[in-house]
Amino acid sequence: ITQYAFPFAAEGQGIVYIGKPQFEIKATVKRDTPFTFDAICVLKPNFTLSSYDSVEITVPPLAVTEADVDNYLAQLAQSHAFLEKDSSHSDIRIGDQVELEIETFRDGVRCDQLCSEGRSYTTGADMMPEEFDQAILSMHVGETKEVQYSTPGFTLDQPEMDHYVSTVTVKNLQKTIIPTIDDEWIAENMQGEASTVAELREKIHAMIYDRKTIEYRHFKNLQSAKALAERFEGEISDAIYDAVTADVLVAFEDQLAEQNMSKEDFLRSQGVTEQQLKRHLNGQVHEQLVRQFALDAVAKHFDLELTDDDLNEYFRAAATPGLEAMIRLDFERNGKMPEAHLSAMRLKANDYVTEHATIHIEG
Repeated sequence: ITQYAFPFAAEGQGIVYIGKPQFEIKATVKRDTPFTFDAICVLKPNFTLSSYDSVEITVPPLAVTEADVDNYLAQLAQSHAFLEKDSSHSDIRIGDQVELEIETFRDGVRCDQLCSEGRSYTTGADMMPEEFDQAILSMHVGETKEVQYSTPGFTLDQPEMDHYVSTVTVKNLQKTIIPTIDDEWIAENMQGEASTVAELREKIHAMIYDRKTIEYRHFKNLQSAKALAERFEGEISDAIYDAVTADVLVAFEDQLAEQNMSKEDFLRSQGVTEQQLKRHLNGQVHEQLVRQFALDAVAKHFDLELTDDDLNEYFRAAATPGLEAMIRLDFERNGKMPEAHLSAMRLKANDYVTEHATIHIEG
């Protein structure tokens, strides 16, 4: 109840806070009786800048090169690659792609995941245990062999080995064919999108330009915010750092969880300690807070007013295309609109600073 109700109560009182509040419950919930609780939170402070004059930044030119278009076409061709029979040799070598017919039993029980009448397999790519790979490398096209191998398994959290027996036939060697993007290929594969290579290149150029324009705006905003941060005056309290760092750590661990990785596994893979990770995150938090508070100062100094269009612009920038309305509804239902208002105002202030900046183009 407290976590859901407090954001709405804070919004109603015009309270802007940082991080997650702590709650003290001093009464029990009773029907038809007002429920009260105390919320302890870190309030967002206001800071000033040493100057509100235009900032000066240097950025590269916005350009779409022929190399950009060529790279896109190469990726397009790669995405339409297909496999073809390779008759150049019959013995299996490391790096070969082969088509296998395979039937597998794990501890005497048929394993459907490892059964197929035609499965592509690349030798030397660590796709299967070494015993399996070595067996394939010892075969020729048309040969059938029974292969035994083991992999670690788990039963009630205790490690043990699973034993497999696969009957494998090498049906043929395969090679990847990457198509040539020419007028004929376009006519067959891109009907309604383009009819010639020249037309396709024009459309790709325009698409890349649109994407780079969005990226260019973000880059210029970042540079102008960094320049603005150099004028920041004041000292950010430890309570603010602690509140924001705690949120960053939770978000970071959630991101690792989505990748099925624990924080400990990540630390081992990077060869860093938890203290080193926290110092790194603290540095990022410091830069982020200084930029954000500097933008808050600009919004207040120039009396910038937030409109519904500004909010929509924020949700367009923050959400996956097509999901803006759904994300906004989620914010409204869960008391997160003050967060959206603050972020949208910072985006508007950042655009304002960039629009009034002296911008030098490299080269």
